[in-house]
Amino acid sequence: MWSAFILGFLGSLHCAAMCGPLMLGLAAREYSLFSHIVHHVGRWLGYAALALFFYFLISPLQVFKLQQYVGLVSGILLVLYALKSYIRPVNALIEFLSKKVTNWMTKINPGRTGSISLGFLNGLLPCGLSFGAAILSVNAGSAVNAMLYMILFGIGTLPILLAISYLPRFGKGNIIQKLNRHTPKLLLIVGLVLIVRSAGLGIPYLSPDYNIEEEKMECCEPT
Repeated sequence: MWSAFILGFLGSLHCAAMCGPLMLGLAAREYSLFSHIVHHVGRWLGYAALALFFYFLISPLQVFKLQQYVGLVSGILLVLYALKSYIRPVNALIEFLSKKVTNWMTKINPGRTGSISLGFLNGLLPCGLSFGAAILSVNAGSAVNAMLYMILFGIGTLPILLAISYLPRFGKGNIIQKLNRHTPKLLLIVGLVLIVRSAGLGIPYLSPDYNIEEEKMECCEPT
């Protein structure tokens, strides 16, 4: 679970580039700290909803004793998202979802006390880092653990997003934009690692055999 927090914290510069304008817009309303926290709680709930979506999309493999393929499918989804710009149907779907969620967000008036609904929709916005984390959360073992994974991921992104809210000029540098461009590459690498590890190629540590009867990886013990 600590990996979720670390992923959110280290990837928060990406969040600064993606959600920075929204945070600056909220700052313009002279939000109090409480109002900002209300928004972010809604955002974490949105992340938890993403975790549930991917969990129930992938976890049926566990019912049919195909636990090995949970990681494999997770890796494939990460690769598809990372390469979405080159796959028209995937890119069109992501753009459609982005427009839908953005339209819903424009209809919400957060007021001076914040809005959990606006934060919730903020969490649902298609984002490489949050979608990647949600896909990885499926491997947490249960729906509750998957949601907890994403909430911890969201908490990890909190410091820099709060900083943007109180420091309007923070987060506009070229460094953030450059890091943002590397996010698809990171997702591609993680996806490929998951695919290789779940393929059961019999390579110790890298791609160990999967014992279907005992439902566990035989990592390094000789057969």
